[in-house]
Amino acid sequence: MQKDIYKEDYFGTVMCILIDEARKFLPSYKPTSDVHKVQNDMCKAGSWIENMPIGTIVQSDPQQSIVKLQKDVLPEYRRLAANLIDRFIDSFEAQGGSRTQITDHFERMYKWKQ
Repeated sequence: MQKDIYKEDYFGTVMCILIDEARKFLPSYKPTSDVHKVQNDMCKAGSWIENMPIGTIVQSDPQQSIVKLQKDVLPEYRRLAANLIDRFIDSFEAQGGSRTQITDHFERMYKWKQ
C-alpha cells in the first residue's frame, strides 16, 4: 500500500514505519541522531494546536479556522518528511545497506519530493 505524504499527517509514525522497513533489509540498522533531529523538527512543524486560541473546542467537523491552521503547517511538515526519507536512505547506505534496494522499497510505499 502506498502512503502519500502529500495527503496524510504522519507526525511521529513515519519514523517508526521507516525504521521497521529499513530493519527488514538490514536488521542491524540504527537511526542516526541526524535522522532523529529531522523527525523532531517535522513533529514541531506539523503541530498546529499551539496556534489555536486558548479555550477553543474543535468540533467533530472542524471549523474553518482549524482547517486553515492544519493546512498552513502541512507544506513544511511534508518538506521535512521528504527530507527524513532521504536521510534514512543515506544512513541506511552508510550502515552497509543497498541504496537501490531501500530506495526502490520506499518509492513503492511513499511519494515524496523535496
